[in-house]
Amino acid sequence: MRILLFFLTFTVLTLASACNKKIVDGIDGRDGLATTSKAGKIIKGLEDNSFDTEYLEGSARVKLESRDFNIGGTATIRLHKDKAIWMSVKKFGFEGARALIRPDSFYVINRLTGVYTAEPLSYIEAKYKIPARFDLLQEIVLGNAVFFTRDLELQTEGETYTLSGQDGRFATKHVVDGRGFKLLEMTLNELAQDRTLSINNADFRKAPGKEDEPDFAFERTVRINAEATGPAKLDLIFNRLNFSGPLAMPFQRR
Repeated sequence: MRILLFFLTFTVLTLASACNKKIVDGIDGRDGLATTSKAGKIIKGLEDNSFDTEYLEGSARVKLESRDFNIGGTATIRLHKDKAIWMSVKKFGFEGARALIRPDSFYVINRLTGVYTAEPLSYIEAKYKIPARFDLLQEIVLGNAVFFTRDLELQTEGETYTLSGQDGRFATKHVVDGRGFKLLEMTLNELAQDRTLSINNADFRKAPGKEDEPDFAFERTVRINAEATGPAKLDLIFNRLNFSGPLAMPFQRR
């Protein structure tokens, strides 16, 4: 269970820390690629159709497959917009680990070993040499798009749009269903480290109590592939959502 929670926490922190949501105009595209201004229309469509809520509580089935592990369990994720994200992972009804992330810090308890970790988000910056931002992590939990580079090019195939970009460190790709501007895939490739992280969203439908909001992605698949660790895949399927608040986010050390 500690491995599952670590994977969940590390994935969203790492992806969020690499992101930059600001998009600026670039040069005209080449070889059939649209101009950045056309890509900007897709970006605006994604942002206009992003899912928004003050509170979220979700229960999900989770399964991790990697070179060294093949385990599953259940996760509870709670979000208070701009305030906190709380996660708990259980198996057979017993909690294995818990995490709390705030705009300036994060906390993790391993119930199996009793180890407690409390660090500022600046710890991510110091350890991984990349800035960490809570607001972008929040967008990832909600299934919304975040952007990594300033110049994006657009390719179109039927109703599917692909936004691609690259800066000195990262190559990125966003795959979008043009029917409702649903984010199907986000991929981040760290070029120097030969490390790739991707998130696939599926099973888009109205969330109970949020019928006026865009469709919510009930299924997520996160993949990480790095030379040092090999491939790993995390499947997360939400089976219950609640948007009432306030939400309790207890974090006592026993």
